[in-house]
Amino acid sequence: MSKQETPVNNTPFSEEELDHFKELLNEEKEEAQNKIETFQERVEELEEKLNDTTSSAAHHQGNIASSEEEREKYYTMIEREKEKIEDIKVALDKIEAGNYGICNVTGKPIAKERLEVVPHAKYSKEAKESQTGTVQRDRMQVH
Repeated sequence: MSKQETPVNNTPFSEEELDHFKELLNEEKEEAQNKIETFQERVEELEEKLNDTTSSAAHHQGNIASSEEEREKYYTMIEREKEKIEDIKVALDKIEAGNYGICNVTGKPIAKERLEVVPHAKYSKEAKESQTGTVQRDRMQVH
């Protein structure tokens, strides 16, 4: 049972607002998919270029290293966009389940203004800041 059969209806938003957020989420999902395609095309171009330069005796090691670095950058951006798509899918499922806009940490509503900027947000601003502060404190203790 992947989806809830009966909505929780915990969401603080009206049906009209939920439709608006669903539209925003679908637009972001499409944008992310387009970015992935673009990044994959660039990786393919870099790989072709790298294959051309490696077959040439006149290539320079620095150029190869820089192409490798650029390729890694694109792979990282592709992964970020894939993660974003997964977050968007979760948010869309939450709309269907009736609990969209509820913080995963506090269980309280996420501010509408925050969701307008990041419609796939999982955390309220306070919870996110609290997590960020904890991570920064942990890093400081390690050093």
